[in-house]
Amino acid sequence: MNRSRVLPAVVSLTASAALLLTGCGGDDGDSGKDKAAGGGSGNGNGNGNGKNSASPSAKKSEAPAIERPEMKFPSDVRLVFEKNNLPDPDQAAALNDAQNYARSTVYGIVKQDPENAAYKFYSEAGSDAREYAKSQIRNHSSADFSVTGERSHSDAKVQPGGGADKKGMVVTFCSDESKMSGKDLRTKEKIPFEPGPKNYWFWRIEMVPSKSTDGLWLAQKAKVKDEAEQCRR
Repeated sequence: MNRSRVLPAVVSLTASAALLLTGCGGDDGDSGKDKAAGGGSGNGNGNGNGKNSASPSAKKSEAPAIERPEMKFPSDVRLVFEKNNLPDPDQAAALNDAQNYARSTVYGIVKQDPENAAYKFYSEAGSDAREYAKSQIRNHSSADFSVTGERSHSDAKVQPGGGADKKGMVVTFCSDESKMSGKDLRTKEKIPFEPGPKNYWFWRIEMVPSKSTDGLWLAQKAKVKDEAEQCRR
């Protein structure tokens, strides 16, 4: 299956039953990147021991603490996000939850659960972003495919004007999946991704504030462009 013929995807498997998917990961804090195994600590970075990629500003917009779904990734799946210290607390919170949305899509794939609570928590009900996440998870779970390895994220930017009413935030960032592989859960076979520009992706996620949870931002629209030359480093 050619990735360019499928609505926003983030990773492809080079196998006879090739699929499209998304991945995530983490790295040591002293390398300038955060451990990113999930959102159990309330900051979206997993296991409660990672630093918030949008801190300290995001913390200001998350009081009182938000009870977030826990995402514990297996040790072979790592999501790396560059640290971003945005001065505006709303922009920092929108970025943090856009990253959580990306994580939650991969988490659903890892868990093989198209109805997983995490992606629903970080996306608006009935939105294009929610349908995108669900379709990615459903495609992979129906074929018993998952991912393994590391995906890094960089060059994050946040601008006002997201959402249907243009009162939200537009979050963009790049991802590099050259260190990821597919995994056939039936045979346990590891399937390397095809090397080259197809591993570089440009994300554009429109975020809106939750109407029911103060400080929480939800993905409303998600567009992911493959072979993004501007994301090659």
